[in-house]
Amino acid sequence: MTRRVVVLGLLAGSLASCGRAPRATQQTARLERSDERSLLPPAAFEPPADGTLTPEQVDRFLRVRRAAKGRTDAQAARALGIPPDEIAWTRSRILEALVALDEKRVRESSAEAYGRAVAALRAARGGARDPARVRELEEQIAVLDRERAALRREDTPSPALARNMQRVAPRRAELEPLAP
Repeated sequence: MTRRVVVLGLLAGSLASCGRAPRATQQTARLERSDERSLLPPAAFEPPADGTLTPEQVDRFLRVRRAAKGRTDAQAARALGIPPDEIAWTRSRILEALVALDEKRVRESSAEAYGRAVAALRAARGGARDPARVRELEEQIAVLDRERAALRREDTPSPALARNMQRVAPRRAELEPLAP
């Protein structure tokens, strides 16, 4: 019996050395190599100095988020050979841009509401005959105009954020469900 084990061992060894290893041995070797690759850390990530997202980073982020399926982003990124630090940085820039886009939308809606309120107050002022009522309406109009002007002044994002907002806006529907 032991002689058979030795002969089978020698036969398997000689087949492996000839490049004709049994199918199970080839599959095992392939799995071991892929496991070794997944254990290697991805290349280090260096964020761009200007803080601007590239289209490739957005694509990689989406690929990682779609591949996560029950895993963390870091695990999914490693499995795809993408540095987890890059995904974390990209997510932060995407979320920052999405929040800025929402804030811009709210400011624009607020400015429109202030505009409608000012128009209504001006119409009321035109029909008012009592000087006290006219003065009160003028004060209300001035307050609303100042608030609307303040909304417009605050609407200036940093250059990097402005570029990231432009990059994220067209892909918003694709990014929002995956960003959290």
